[in-house]
Amino acid sequence: MEKIYVFCDSSADIPREEVERYGIDIVPERITHAGRSFREYFDMTPEAYWDLLESSEEIPTTAQITPTQVYACYERARAAGATHVIGVVINAAGSGGYQSCGVARAMFYEKYGEDMHIELIDSETYTYIYGQVVVDICRMRDAGDAFADIVRIARARLKRSEAVLGVYTLRHLKKSGRISGGAAFVGEALGLKPLSLVMGGRVDVIDKARGARNLIPKALSIVAKRAVQPEKQTAVLLYGKVPADTLDEIEQRLLGELHFAAVRRVPIGISVITNTGPQAFAVAYHGQQRPAD
Repeated sequence: MEKIYVFCDSSADIPREEVERYGIDIVPERITHAGRSFREYFDMTPEAYWDLLESSEEIPTTAQITPTQVYACYERARAAGATHVIGVVINAAGSGGYQSCGVARAMFYEKYGEDMHIELIDSETYTYIYGQVVVDICRMRDAGDAFADIVRIARARLKRSEAVLGVYTLRHLKKSGRISGGAAFVGEALGLKPLSLVMGGRVDVIDKARGARNLIPKALSIVAKRAVQPEKQTAVLLYGKVPADTLDEIEQRLLGELHFAAVRRVPIGISVITNTGPQAFAVAYHGQQRPAD
């Protein structure tokens, strides 16, 4: 009989109640700021981090999960009697966390053999865009689905996962080196707000809104063109330090104008918000199925 153990890195931004309900093993990234180091998820809430980032002139540094951390996770799975392990990890094109998981797996197999099968999935994305797939994996596991079917469905869902990201200020993109100082100066002077498509291991600026009030309509117009059968899916509204009435507006328009079946709100955690800055939001949804690698 299969006993499936599920883990992911803290960048998945899975809310604590879901982590505890499904027994997800969270392997934390580490953040260093002003000489102080702390673990994402365990030592600071997203909301506290937004305040720290907004008030600080220093950009915190993030450290990917290490082979030692992941090896300890595999040991916990073995101690729990797992026959199969599924790990879903932040985009391998933007972080070495996936590689760390592979290194740890080789170490574990060398010591114990391959009786406990470890399946690693590169999410090719960020935050709860893949966190929701981790939760789906747990639900399928708890419903008694077979390991092979769970892996197949999870990979297929990730190949449909997309998000449109809107950023209200260029200040943090400049500080983190994502854009040049000159580009930030011109952009702020013109009131330009970038819109990015998060998909398939990439984050590409695909449009710009002139002024804050145009950011939401522009973002939702992109979502409307790309979401497949929104009436059959739940949109995920990912948010940073954005006013509640702004989030209410986005949710109402997702339901009323784009006809999503439901909207789920989830705060954006440390790994993503460090680069975008706190004043950001994203809408995650399912688009067209992309081909498997």
